[in-house]
Amino acid sequence: MGSMSQGPRPMSLFRRMMVFIDGENLVFNYQKLLDEGYTQTDSVKHVKDVYVWEENSILNHGLHNIIRANYYTYATGSEERINDIKNEIKSLLYVKHRDSPLPNNLHPIVFKKVKKEAQTKGVDIQMTVDILSQVYYDNVDTVYLIAGDGDYLPIISEIIRMGKQIYLSAFSHGLNPKLKYKVDQFNLLDNAYFSNVK
Repeated sequence: MGSMSQGPRPMSLFRRMMVFIDGENLVFNYQKLLDEGYTQTDSVKHVKDVYVWEENSILNHGLHNIIRANYYTYATGSEERINDIKNEIKSLLYVKHRDSPLPNNLHPIVFKKVKKEAQTKGVDIQMTVDILSQVYYDNVDTVYLIAGDGDYLPIISEIIRMGKQIYLSAFSHGLNPKLKYKVDQFNLLDNAYFSNVK
């Protein structure tokens, strides 16, 4: 009886993706572009110094099932205000693949900050811990990072070293140019958020 040869194993229709959004970085660079005269599109949701979002922020994710999209940011005020901010972020949606059965709302991770406090590293540190945990436990095939800060270069190198794909979206303002050449796919956010991109 002859043995049947097996061809290459087909890639699964959906690959596992998690999205990690540095909301502090995102809103800061968004506001800088507003200051430079850019005009936001009607679909942008923005609370000054806390969050900004447009549902097309996760671009070209292809045949990925987005398991979760974590939005990390800071807010000042009472616990009630912090909870209101969490609820607002939780209600924000992203565009997912039409065949994905998973929910497409953001998962808020909001740190409380005292007014006029110096900028802290809480968001960066928590994002780093969460990204590396998901990669090391093999919970993802692809990491999607929304941030333009060069501080993420070592994390990107580690994601690649672990055999995972890395996608990145960022605004033109504050973007470390090395990031674009380090990742598997780069998407510029300016056109999704502004109607008069220069």
